[in-house]
Amino acid sequence: MITLFLLVLLSVVGPALAVRVRLPAAVVLIVAGIGVGPVGLGWIQDTPPVALLSELGFLILMFVAGMEIDFESLRRAGPRGLLVPSLAVLLFVGVAAAMGIWLRLSVIELIVVSASSVGMPLAVLQETGLLQRPIGKHVMLTASLGEFASILAITGYELFAEEATLSHRLIKMLKVVLLFVVSATVIRWARAAVWWRPEPFRRLLQHHDVAELGVRTGLLLMFGFVVVSAMLGVEAILGAFIGGALVAFVLREKSTLESKISALGHGLFIPIFFIVVGVRFNARVLSFAALKDALLFAAVVATVKILPTLISSPRELGLRERFAAGALLSAPLTLLVAIAAIGRRLGTVDSAREATFLLLAILLSVGFPIVFRALVTSPRART
Repeated sequence: MITLFLLVLLSVVGPALAVRVRLPAAVVLIVAGIGVGPVGLGWIQDTPPVALLSELGFLILMFVAGMEIDFESLRRAGPRGLLVPSLAVLLFVGVAAAMGIWLRLSVIELIVVSASSVGMPLAVLQETGLLQRPIGKHVMLTASLGEFASILAITGYELFAEEATLSHRLIKMLKVVLLFVVSATVIRWARAAVWWRPEPFRRLLQHHDVAELGVRTGLLLMFGFVVVSAMLGVEAILGAFIGGALVAFVLREKSTLESKISALGHGLFIPIFFIVVGVRFNARVLSFAALKDALLFAAVVATVKILPTLISSPRELGLRERFAAGALLSAPLTLLVAIAAIGRRLGTVDSAREATFLLLAILLSVGFPIVFRALVTSPRART
C-alpha cells in the first residue's frame, strides 16, 4: 500500500511541478521515477503489482492515442487535402531510410527516428491557440497519419524481430491481417448500429451519466481488442490503439467520452506508467557515449522531420511556419517511450540503448516545443 501511495503521490506532485518548471509532465514523472527507483532512493521496486498498473497505463495511453485521431478532419480534408500530409509521412520514411543507410542504424532505430505521434503536438497547439490555424491543421493531419504508420511499423518489427521460420512468420502476418479484418468488421457493424439505432449510443456521449456507461464501454472495447491481440499473438498496444481509433471513427462527436477516458487515464494509470519507466531506468549505464548518441539521434530526427516538412506543406505556410511544424513533429514523446518499452520486452534493446532512447525522448520533448513556440505566436499575441 505504501508503494501505491507513493505512485499516486508522484502522479499528483509531478504534473504540478511540471507546470512550474514548464516541462512536459511525462518528463517530470520519468525523472521522479528514476529518483524513487532502485538507482535512486529505492522506495519503489518493479514488483508484479506495479508492473500490472504500469501495463494498464500503457494500454490506456495507446487507447487514448487512437482516440486522438481526428477522423472528421481527415474526412473533411478529402483525398486532395490528405495528399500533402501523406507525402510528408512518406518523406519521413524515405529520409529516415537514407540516414539509416548512411549511419548504419538498426531497424528499431529507424522506427525511432521516423516515429510520429499526436499527443505532444496536440497539447502544444492547444496551448498556443494554433490548433484551428492552417499550421495546426497540417501538423495534426500529418501527425495522425504518421502515428498510424508508426504503430504499423512497430507491429511489423515485432513480427520479424524474433528468429523464426518463414512459415511461422507467415502465420503471424496472417494473424495481424485477421486482427484488421476483425476490426473492419466491428467498425462496419458499429457504424450500422449507430445509423439505425442512434438512441442507445447517445447515452455513451452524455456529460452527466451516473453509470458512466460510455467510459465502461470504451474500456470494454479496449480490453476486447487487447484480448483478441493476445489470442492472435500480436502486440497488445496494436489492439489498444485500434480500439481507440474505432471509437474515434464510429463516434465522431466523441469529445465528451474522450475527455472522460483521458481523465481516467491521465488521472492515475498513465502517470504510473511513466513513473515505472523511470523506476526501470538503469541510470548506471548512462555515459558520455549515451549522451552523444542521444544528441546524434536528435539531429537525425530533426533532419527526418524538418526537411520533408519544408518541402511538403500547404502553400499558405511560410518558411518560418514550415520549420516550426517540422520541429513540433519531431517530439513524439509517448511513442518513443513505447518503442523503448517494446524493445526491452522483446529483448532487442539492451539497457544502454533503452537509456539512450529515453534520454532522446526527454531531449526532443523539451527542446522542440520550445523551438516551435519561439518560431510562432498565438493568434491572441498577434492582436
